[in-house]
Amino acid sequence: MLAAALLLGGCSDAAPPDGAPASPRPSTSAPAPGPSGARPGASVPDASAVSTALDTLLEARDAAVRTGDTAAFRATVAAPTDAAGRRQLQTFGAARALGLSQLSHDVAPPADDPAAVDVTLRYRVAGVDRAERTATVRYALRRAGERWLVADETATGTDAAPPWLAMPGLTVRRGRSVVVAGTAPEAALAAAATTVDRSLPVLARLWPGTPRRTLVLLPETPAEAATLRGDGGAAVGRVAATTDGPTDAAGLATGDRVLVDPDARRRLTPVGRDVVLTHELAHVAVRGSVPGTAPLWLSEGYADHVGYARAGLPERTLAAPLVAAVRAGTAPAALPTDTALDPGVSDIEVGYLAAWQAAQTVVALAGEAGLRRLVRACTATGGAEAAARACDAAMPGVIGTDRAGLTRRWRQRLAALAR
Repeated sequence: MLAAALLLGGCSDAAPPDGAPASPRPSTSAPAPGPSGARPGASVPDASAVSTALDTLLEARDAAVRTGDTAAFRATVAAPTDAAGRRQLQTFGAARALGLSQLSHDVAPPADDPAAVDVTLRYRVAGVDRAERTATVRYALRRAGERWLVADETATGTDAAPPWLAMPGLTVRRGRSVVVAGTAPEAALAAAATTVDRSLPVLARLWPGTPRRTLVLLPETPAEAATLRGDGGAAVGRVAATTDGPTDAAGLATGDRVLVDPDARRRLTPVGRDVVLTHELAHVAVRGSVPGTAPLWLSEGYADHVGYARAGLPERTLAAPLVAAVRAGTAPAALPTDTALDPGVSDIEVGYLAAWQAAQTVVALAGEAGLRRLVRACTATGGAEAAARACDAAMPGVIGTDRAGLTRRWRQRLAALAR
């Protein structure tokens, strides 16, 4: 994750995409059906029967996506010409463009409300995911005679939505090391592909086990970004990009996504966008090759070290907000805590720059290879406390000093930058 540094002037937010289903026109001869197709006074559908019907529908839809059978998919849509129906057909095209090597679902009976049935979707993006990813998708069913059809398909907001559902109008740009998918302008997709194709192979040589290809998501709107994250938009607009994905039993990432914040993308300079994406690729490389997690200050500091190497600007310029804090006497006195790097709690700009300077201090003590050795040695699978203990144990052998010594050298470095 990277704070939105190197920003230019303000920007205007794009309106969220029109996703509201059209209201059915009331009949002149009978009360209008609800989303499930049931009329007032009608018998309540059997929950198990609804689950079975949805399972059958989704099997047909999954097969249609895998084989590219547009007609078969369309046959499952209740109203292909209304807003919700058109959006479903868009998601079919988006899933096909993205390329899925696996697509299946789990319907857990009973389905008490045909208008809102939550289903676990399982999928893999071809050439990217090393294991399946899951997402929760909500289906609204509508009865059509003796059949049930899908009236609507939406993300629940409880977890990261599949890219084709969050961005039905996405386009895809492929490179040697990347699949870029998004609704951002084609030029933005092309620039992201260029950055990844240049940077990921370099990182792979430093971190054996780095994924051969990764997925970068470039939504055009904050609403799309919030749906892709599945966190209600808590981090949208606060950080320039995030890297997220599941891990296997050993603690290795199996299908990371780099999500670039749309507002930050528009406000960053071209150099800034390159820095942000390279920072996230450092996370992809480490998460895919070293089991567990490192202390946050080291993880983010290392990623900033890799990213800012692309900036071509003096350290004092890049660290200007931190330098100002040092001069004002408000800079952190200890290595940044997790709270200082949490956008939901703090203004993280100074914290991230402080973590970057901690990584720079490690390089001054032990060199580039020493920084990578420290990241590897500090990465543990037992959580934050285990990682901190591993780091404290590793520091003397890797950088020649303990945490207190590193902190002292780091503070000296900050003071020198502020002179």
